[in-house]
Amino acid sequence: MQQSNAVRKLEENFPTESPQIKKREPQFGDRPNPQVKPVQKVVPSVTTQVTHEHIIRIQAPTDLFNDGESQLAVPSLSLFEGYKKQKKALVPTILNDIFSNLLTYVLILVVTTLAVLKVHQVQMTRDMTIQYNEVIRHNELLHKEWLTLLSDREALTEYSVIRKNADEKLGMVQPKTEDEVVIDLR
Repeated sequence: MQQSNAVRKLEENFPTESPQIKKREPQFGDRPNPQVKPVQKVVPSVTTQVTHEHIIRIQAPTDLFNDGESQLAVPSLSLFEGYKKQKKALVPTILNDIFSNLLTYVLILVVTTLAVLKVHQVQMTRDMTIQYNEVIRHNELLHKEWLTLLSDREALTEYSVIRKNADEKLGMVQPKTEDEVVIDLR
C-alpha cells in the first residue's frame, strides 16, 4: 500500500523511539539474535483487605436457661443486625418496581390481550367456515332434490305417459264416438 507524502514526511521528521524489528519465521541454521532482549512478564500482585466485621451473638430461648429466678441477659445470634436496619418493606418495594416499569408491564398486557383476541377471532372464523360449508352442502342437496322433482314432473306431464298410466294402472279406455255424450251447460 502506498503512503501519502504527508505521512512519509511525518515519519521522517518524528521518528519512532524504538526501531521496529521485523519478525520472521526462523529458518534452519538461524542463530538467536543477541540484540533482542527477552520480555519478562509482570504479574500484578493481589492484596486483600477485610472491610467489614460482623459480631455474632448467640441467643437461646429464655425458658431453657432461665429458671424464673435469675435475670440473666442472654446474648442474641444475629448475622443480619445491620441488614435489618436497611431492610425495606416488601410491598412498597414491589410497587416501586411495578411503577418504575409500568410501560413495560402495560405493553406486555396489551400484547397478551391482542394474542388471546387473535386466537379467539381465528376460532370464530373456523366455526363460521364450518357452518358455511354445512349450509352450502344442504343447499346442494336441496338443489339436487328440486332438479329431480322437476324432471319427474316433466316426465309425468307427457301425454303418452299419462295415457299409458291410465290404461295400465286404472284400466281406462277411450270411449267410442257413438258412446260419447255431449252435455250443454248453458
